[in-house]
Amino acid sequence: MTVSTKPVIWMPTRIHPEAHKLAVGLFDVISPQDPRASNWWEYAEGSVVRTGGISVEDAEKAHKLKIISRNGVGYETIPIKLCLERGIVVTRLPGVNQKAVGEQCVALTLAVLRRVVELDRRMRRGEFMPSIDWLGISADGKTVGLVGMGNIAREYAWKMSRAWDTPLLVYSPTSSPSKWTDQDPSGEPPIPHTRVDSLDELLQKSDIVALHCPTNDQTRGMIGKREFELMKKSAVLINTSRGALIDEDALLDALKSGTIYGAGLDVLTHEPATPERYSELYKLENIVIQPHVGGGTHEVQKGSCITAVRTVYSYLRGEGIGESIEVKS
Repeated sequence: MTVSTKPVIWMPTRIHPEAHKLAVGLFDVISPQDPRASNWWEYAEGSVVRTGGISVEDAEKAHKLKIISRNGVGYETIPIKLCLERGIVVTRLPGVNQKAVGEQCVALTLAVLRRVVELDRRMRRGEFMPSIDWLGISADGKTVGLVGMGNIAREYAWKMSRAWDTPLLVYSPTSSPSKWTDQDPSGEPPIPHTRVDSLDELLQKSDIVALHCPTNDQTRGMIGKREFELMKKSAVLINTSRGALIDEDALLDALKSGTIYGAGLDVLTHEPATPERYSELYKLENIVIQPHVGGGTHEVQKGSCITAVRTVYSYLRGEGIGESIEVKS
């Protein structure tokens, strides 16, 4: 039996085919189908993580592990504190999927406002639908309320305001007052908007509420029964960030009762979502749900997965890490 001299890496989930081809050429790859998968931590010097993650237990046992490279934005599935204590470098690619997820935000917004998915389903069921009985809501001129000012929020705000002349309200207490203005040190073009002092004010004034926040102790469950009751009955809620931002029982009640017009979600609290857990939500016609695929385009996944693979290779060779990559070390 030939023993590989390539560095060993652990790849817990599939990556883009072209990135996988690159990885196999550079590394001895352990995937879940490999006989070594049950104790990958005995062998791996690096890991490329697209979805899923690495448990605390495995990270504690992975004494050879030097780097974990995410092809995306979130760190939630990586035990960051433990990795830092162990000297394991963790990298991610902030902004890598902002254009794709911004597109997804727009798609969900229009699908809910114009009842695209609902009407498609009704037609397939053979329902007779006089158009006067199935009116939607136009996006033109509607007020968009953004909770958060990250890269995806910016992309969505830019697209909505330029395409449909939507006034923008922003609640982001942790963001600099200069953000999105001509004083923004990033040098990016300004986006006209109005900052509000409270989430309550944003909810009361917005026709479309879009969440663009990480999940933490301050944001978990930030949209619940009380918040839904503050929103307009014609309002739409969009969430492509993290499912735990929303109290899903309260969302179900708000959609059933007509407290809000509808919702478009690319994320849920429990993923992968199952019909058993979400059967009541799935029955509703005024919600559009996607399986966390906001960054799921060929262009984004190919580029980000290849970058994640190359990051591990460069680091293990002692060549450092690219400037566009955020590092926790």
